[in-house]
Amino acid sequence: MSHREKREVWRQRMAAFYDSGLSASQFCAEHGLKPHQFWYWLRRLRNETVHDSQDTAFVSVVTTSSSSDASRSLLPLRIGSVEMDVRPDYDASTLAELVRLVMRVC
Repeated sequence: MSHREKREVWRQRMAAFYDSGLSASQFCAEHGLKPHQFWYWLRRLRNETVHDSQDTAFVSVVTTSSSSDASRSLLPLRIGSVEMDVRPDYDASTLAELVRLVMRVC
């Protein structure tokens, strides 16, 4: 398998990982992946994305609820220098897409 083919396989694996909602160790165990390879490719693909990107991307996030009960159960999430609070009733696919976008920018 060529290096280009390996890169594409790992890009697909990383997309599946982000969509899965699993932790990295769970994803590796379920897919028979070695954790050190997973982390190597995660860093490598993230660095390629940062170096390949010429434009700055912005993501707009709109909140619709200001309930004090909801704010007590927020899950803080930090990706690089970006911090956000996730409500317990979050939409997993929307969060996965947001995380993917934030990781491209950071």
